This record gives sequence, C-alpha cells and structure tokens, in this order.
Amino acid sequence: MVQPGEFSALVALRVKKGELAALEAVDQADHLSHVQPLLQFEESDTSPANQLDRVEAAVRKLRGLGRLVMIDASEVAGNAGFGGGPAGAPGELADRLAYPRDLLEDQEPIPFIPVVRADADERRVAVLGRLCDELGAGGALRVGGEVPSRDAMERLLEVLSVDAGELDLIVDLGYVPELPSGLVDRVGGIVRAAGGSGRFRSTSVVCGSIPGSLAQTEVWEAPRIEEQVWRALVGAGVEGLRFGDYGVVHPGASKGYPSKHLAVKYTCLDHWLYSRERIPAETGEAHPESRTARTFRAVCRNVVESGSFAGPEFSWGDREIRETAEGRGEGPGTKTKAVAVATSHHLAHLAAQAAA
Repeated sequence: MVQPGEFSALVALRVKKGELAALEAVDQADHLSHVQPLLQFEESDTSPANQLDRVEAAVRKLRGLGRLVMIDASEVAGNAGFGGGPAGAPGELADRLAYPRDLLEDQEPIPFIPVVRADADERRVAVLGRLCDELGAGGALRVGGEVPSRDAMERLLEVLSVDAGELDLIVDLGYVPELPSGLVDRVGGIVRAAGGSGRFRSTSVVCGSIPGSLAQTEVWEAPRIEEQVWRALVGAGVEGLRFGDYGVVHPGASKGYPSKHLAVKYTCLDHWLYSRERIPAETGEAHPESRTARTFRAVCRNVVESGSFAGPEFSWGDREIRETAEGRGEGPGTKTKAVAVATSHHLAHLAAQAAA
C-alpha cells in the first residue's frame, strides 16, 4: 500500500464518464505508484446517486491497487442529493466504504483523503476536519492562486484541527494558457504563507493549459504549460514541489452544450498533440457506424500516424486508440470514449515520467 503523501504527480479528474472509465481500466499498480488521483464532484446531468456509485467503485478498485484517492466535493456542497449529513458527499461515501461489498473484499473500512478548500466556510472546514480524523488518512488543503495571509492560514488550520504533517497542500492555479510573469513570486508566497503554519506532508502545484474549446481541426501541437510552470518553480528553488494537472480537459466547468467536433488531447513529454475532426452532418444515407464513431476512428488514426504515438502497449487507452484506428475497438460511437482513452494514456504518461 502506497502511504498518503507518497506521490510524484497529482492529477485532478472530474467525476465524469470518460475520466472514471479510464480509472476503471487501470490494471497495473505501477500506473498509480507515483500518481495521486483527485476526484472532483461537480453538478452535471449525471445523477448524484450514479456519481456516488461510480466513485465508490473507483475508490474500492484503486485501494486494491494500493492507492488511496483524494475526494473534493466542494462544488456540490449543500446538494442534498449527494448526502443529507453535514459532511455531504464525503460523508455519504465514507458510510458506503465502511462495509465490504462481499465476503471476498477486505473487511476493514476503506479510507480516502478528503479535500478541504481554503475558501470554504468554517462549519464545513470543521466537519471535513473531523472526517479526516475518522478516516485516518489525513487530508488535502486546496488553496487558490492568491497569496493568503499568515493569520488566515493559521485560522484555517486551527478550525480544521488536523496537523499540517498529515495534510497535502495543493496550490491550484486553474487555467494557465501561458507561463505568466510573476508566477514564481506568487506561488512562492503561497507556499511560504502556508509553510509558516507547519511542514505539510506534501506540496503540489496544479494547473491546466487545455482551452475550453479548440479552434483548429486535423492535427497540431501546443506546449504543455503545466510542465513549464512546474519546472520554472522548481528551478527557482521551491523545494519538494510535486507536479499536478487537470488530466486532458479544461480546468473550468464544462459549458454543457453538444460539440460538433470530436477531439483527443494526447499527452507528450513537452507538448500536447491535439487531434480534432468535425462530425459530419446527417445525410440520411445508411452506414454501418454512426457519424460519431466514424469521426472517432479518424481522430485515432491521426494520433497513430503522428510521431507522438506511444504504442498500443503503453496503456489501455493507447491500445484502444490503435484498435479504433484500425477499424476495431469497443464503443467508438460515444463522445466520452475520447476522454477515456486520452485520460488512460495521460495516467500512464505521468507514471512513466515519475518513474524515470
């Protein structure tokens, strides 16, 4: 079992079908030995019960592979559908994980790592602090991109009532389309302000550079600003800083309207490879596959034929990309499949980089 705080990279994933499908497909413990998943609930067209069911399944599976999951339910706090207790979704999830699903499963409760946001009200901070204590795996403190005052940080930790040594500090910069000036000083100020209250179990910087919508089609590359941000901070002397990103999606909430395009955002060492094609209009002609399926096959062919494809043995997602490009593959007619295969590749990429 990997101990809480033992990771080299953190990936914040939304509780959505594509991201969860990628986690469900993980079958190698070494893909998670250096990678810490953070699952973030959000309001969506998926019912709270369904989200809770799939997160419970993911937490159980990853626990079996030796990795505890961070859970952030800040976006659905107050939504009774996620749990009527004071802790909301994290409390409901803890209750579900307190008992095994069958006699073959470990009889001990399965813990997770609750995420507390620095801007949460004190009542919620206190409730999540108690949950951290009950679960016994510590917690994670997620701070935005503004430098907090020393007094505010000390008050937050006082209300949370969890020792800093049992907390993972996450400095969340959100959407960062380019390497901004003053970034090193700003993040350094956050780390110093937080560090004045005690040494944290880990410190990570998380950001994402994928835009909310892409403007091109076919295939092109874009720099991985996430990597540039992390390297700039480490190069400037921010010690012990862990890398973090938002997987293969834009950091902000999705706009919720259907796209006329389909894209795979493929993670590479120093760049993103974007493969995007327009879904053809309905013509009324009979065809053995849907328009979405045909478009997804074209998108996957673009990736396979690029010089950046890692090969079908790299991950489940890469195997699916190759098979889809060759006219095989399962479920190519769903838009969530593009996120699933790209997220699967992304997890394997982070693991490979951390192990290098």
